[in-house]
Formats: sequence, C-alpha cells, structure tokens
Amino acid sequence: MQNILLVSSDTRHRALLQEAIDRENCSIVAVIKDTRHLADELSRQAVDLVVLDLNESAEAELEIIRQVIANKPLPIVMFVRQGNRESAAKATSAGVSAYVVGGLHAERVAPILAAAVTRFQETQILHEELDRTKAHLQERKIIERAKGLLMQQRSCTEEEAYAALRKLAMQRNKRLAEIANSVIDAASLLS
Repeated sequence: MQNILLVSSDTRHRALLQEAIDRENCSIVAVIKDTRHLADELSRQAVDLVVLDLNESAEAELEIIRQVIANKPLPIVMFVRQGNRESAAKATSAGVSAYVVGGLHAERVAPILAAAVTRFQETQILHEELDRTKAHLQERKIIERAKGLLMQQRSCTEEEAYAALRKLAMQRNKRLAEIANSVIDAASLLS
C-alpha cells in the first residue's frame, strides 16, 4: 500500500482522485490545496507518491518540485488542465514522473500512478548506476595519477607501479584508490 500526498484545490477533481486512489488500496495521508506547503507536509508524513492536480504547471510549482526532489526523491504525478510540449518538458526536467494534460478520468488514474512509480524506480536505478560509474572513473584517474608518480619516482614500468600499489593495498587491507590517494598526497607533500 502506497502513502499518497494529494495536492488539489479543485473540489471535484480532488474527490475524483480520492475515489480512484481509494479503489487502488492506497492511502491518502494528506491533502493540501497548493504546493507552497508541499515540503512541510512531506517532512511530517511518510509519503511514497505525490499527486498534483493543477490548472497549469507554473514556474513556481516547478521550482518547489525541484527542491522537493533534491531533498527527498519520490515519484510525482502531475495532472494539469492546460499544458503544452514546453510545459511538459519543464515539468519532466523538474522531476515529475508523469505529466498528464486534461481529461482526468477515474479509470485512468491507477495506470498513470503505476507507470509513474515504475518510471521513477527505473530512473533512480539509472542515477545510482551513473553515480557508481562516475565514482569508479574518478578512482581510475587517481590510480593512474599515482602510477605515473611511482613510475617517475622509481623509474619503473606501468605494470611495476600498479603491482606496487596493489601489493601495498593488500598489505594494508585498503582499497587500491585509497592507497593511490595516499601516494598522491605524499608526493605533493614532498614536492
């Protein structure tokens, strides 16, 4: 069961969304009328998904969404009555998982929420993989730099420098990148 925060100022739309969400055995933990209090409400509630029902996606709402996503990544579904390609692109760039223009129908709500959650999870996995890849690349750069320093200092080959780093890492029970960082730090201290 997902905990949902609903943001809607339109009584009819709010009732329709509440009914559709209730049918999916989800729990609406809070209902607020605009996004100004979104961050506060998220800090008070355990929320798995945010559903926004707006006239249009104004820049002020998108900025709030950016801040929310930066602090607490979670899927956000935005139903708007008016929109275009540009506003859809801006909303998606801000972190909205699903952007739906017009035609709010109860039978469409569940599949839209499910798709948004799935898209969010896939995006999170990609972000985590990207972060790991960037960290690995940074470690490789550090190791390459340390090898270069050792090759210069000891007049040895690249393979010998790498073997020396690896041996020291194994002896000290540390990661190769940590040892490489120590070598770089020592070299900068001595130069």
